[in-house]
Amino acid sequence: MGKNWIEETFHTKKAVIGLVHMQPLPGDPYYDEKGGMEKVIEMARHDVRCLQEGGVDGLLFSNEFSTPYLSKVGPETVAAMAYVMGALKDEIKLPYGNDCISDDMASISLASATGALFTRGVFHGTWATSAGLCNSDGGGAVRLKHQLSIPDFKLVHYLMPESSADLGCRDAISIMKPTYFLDRPDAIAVAGMVAGQKADANVMKKCREAFPDAIIFAATGVRINNVQDYMDTVDGFFIGTGFKRDGVFRNEIDQNRVSEFMNKVKELRKKYDEDCNL
Repeated sequence: MGKNWIEETFHTKKAVIGLVHMQPLPGDPYYDEKGGMEKVIEMARHDVRCLQEGGVDGLLFSNEFSTPYLSKVGPETVAAMAYVMGALKDEIKLPYGNDCISDDMASISLASATGALFTRGVFHGTWATSAGLCNSDGGGAVRLKHQLSIPDFKLVHYLMPESSADLGCRDAISIMKPTYFLDRPDAIAVAGMVAGQKADANVMKKCREAFPDAIIFAATGVRINNVQDYMDTVDGFFIGTGFKRDGVFRNEIDQNRVSEFMNKVKELRKKYDEDCNL
């Protein structure tokens, strides 16, 4: 069997993707007008440096602090994210993605300009979330990729969005089954109910059993003291809060926490990578 896109992109079977949470952007209620975009860039630069020097395999840029979140972001958000990523382009040494939270079309549009390789989002179902209804458009997302000539851009589908429930009260695995068959997601991300909360281990196991050939990410709540619990089940990790100073969501990235985590992961994943000569 040939290498999957995780192995091709990150050169490991168990990829760790560190999140670069951008500070509030122009138009956001908590945007620091005094510090301006230069402050946003400097904070992102700090996090990129700490993640890269700490040894992660990839980066994901997101407008994490554009709270409260919108179901459709404004053009000012996409423009600001592109500006930040462009300002850091020469400093980014790893494969990277971008994520306009709750707006998959914006994420894809942004990637066509930034050169991002992947995003994560909600590409199936209708969900009741803490911010209102989330009605996805997976077909539109795939068509937009085609129209923008970025066919290799990867769409990582959330099994279910954070802080949400299916309107039809179906379980998340049942909802994903037709999507997996028809939409052919590039990967599935399993998350907890909120940022930093550990995903339900039982749900993770059921997801692997239902989709044995899928690429699966643990999307929230992974820490140095529980990462070993996921190694046999998942192919990758999205980590944000776990890398922050004191493990606090709103803090900056702590390079020491990144390094300690990656040292452990590199030891744990040796047996998986050696089997594939990675």
